[in-house]
Amino acid sequence: MNRSIIATSSLIRKYKKRPFSVCLIEDNKLYLQGLVHQIKNSIPNIKLSGFSRSSTFMQNLRHKPDIAIVDFNLDERSEMEGIELIQELKAQSPKTKIIVLTGEKSKFIEEECRNEGVFDYVIKEDKAIETIAEEIESIMHNMLKEMEKRAFNNRLRLMAGVALTIILIIIYLNVFNPRALD
Repeated sequence: MNRSIIATSSLIRKYKKRPFSVCLIEDNKLYLQGLVHQIKNSIPNIKLSGFSRSSTFMQNLRHKPDIAIVDFNLDERSEMEGIELIQELKAQSPKTKIIVLTGEKSKFIEEECRNEGVFDYVIKEDKAIETIAEEIESIMHNMLKEMEKRAFNNRLRLMAGVALTIILIIIYLNVFNPRALD
């Protein structure tokens, strides 16, 4: 059986069984705790980790989260912030989807983030948590959909290969032994 089909199918099963990993980087510890609590309560099947400093988050990056929610303006205790943190995250974990969370509404910063491949840019407002929860669910749904699409395409390629093999066998039998098909 085709290795890519097995790998993709097992990956889909794994994602449906294991929680998606989500990391939150927010320097305001009270806001961070609130985010973690509300997101955990509104989205099943996620493993949510919260970090108040970029250095702590980067040390844990070896786990390669599926989604990272990054506060754009971390305080001076954080070694990295903003675009630098996003670039480092993208370099070390290119498949991680990034949602930027910020208190300031700036078209320039939003454009800069989008140029770095950020999935979304969310302003800390009344509905920020609901927006983040919706974005997480959207990313999870899209990731599963993409995996299922790859699995389907792999199965299709395998079936086409089998069909071609059968056709070639029939042609071979017909050419070298025309009576074999009677």
